Amino acid sequence: MKSKIILLSWILVLFISSCGVSQSEYERLKVENARLVVELEECKFGEQKLVSSIENAYANKDYNRVKINFALLTKTHPESQKIAEFTKLIAKIDKEIFALEKKKKEEQLKLEKEKERNRLAEQKKKDAAKKEKTRLAKLNDIGVWDIRYYVDDFGEPTKSGYITTKNNIKGYFSNTATQDSKLNVRFLITDRKNISFKLFEYAGNNPVKSYSTDTYLVQVQDKDGSRFKLEANNYSDRLSFDKLDSETLHKILVKGGSIKFRIIEKKTPTTQYKFSLDNADGYENARRKLFGWE
Repeated sequence: MKSKIILLSWILVLFISSCGVSQSEYERLKVENARLVVELEECKFGEQKLVSSIENAYANKDYNRVKINFALLTKTHPESQKIAEFTKLIAKIDKEIFALEKKKKEEQLKLEKEKERNRLAEQKKKDAAKKEKTRLAKLNDIGVWDIRYYVDDFGEPTKSGYITTKNNIKGYFSNTATQDSKLNVRFLITDRKNISFKLFEYAGNNPVKSYSTDTYLVQVQDKDGSRFKLEANNYSDRLSFDKLDSETLHKILVKGGSIKFRIIEKKTPTTQYKFSLDNADGYENARRKLFGWE
């Protein structure tokens, strides 16, 4: 129909322009042309055409086309009985669009949250792996500590080991004969309930000995500044703690950090010893290497 109208219009134009016509024929042709134009407009913007386009567009969820054709319908056919129906349809479409946009935003938010959860989980996994790698790397770090083994009567190493420090711990001692003279200290840790240390006055090679039993007050300050009062006895060439005080000192060493010691001989309080472990970190690793995880 549309192509037929266009063809007739072109014929009319060619006819008028190519030959002369009578006034009546000219008027008739003008009327026919006007009718064809109306038919063309009706073909393009007819009520039924627009109604059908709106219904098809809605069925295909082409809401933008629905609104465009509805605007044309109200403009070209304001008397159409479909306008009231389509007005409600437009309101319904607006609700559907709102619902779709809301759903889209919710899905996008859900997706973003899921991505964030995955990112955090991945980061947590990486952090845990890094932490574990660092922990494993530190397991072999025993700091100032050393693992050694007692020897038998022939000077051969036995299977009985102990923990000490790689180097002597430096300090000072005082008594009635000297003030703040050099002191060396050596730990002997057989297990968590058997801790001793030797005191070497004047930084010599002979430890402080006892031929009976000398008792000492041992004051200890841990890395956090907490202070403890322990007791040690010298039966031969070392100061030894009982099981309870050994356990207490063990826990202080496990905490690591800087540890201060002040020792006073109870029988002669003027005899005092002072020394510090600048950094006891690594003690637990040394224990693990020697004793396992017990």
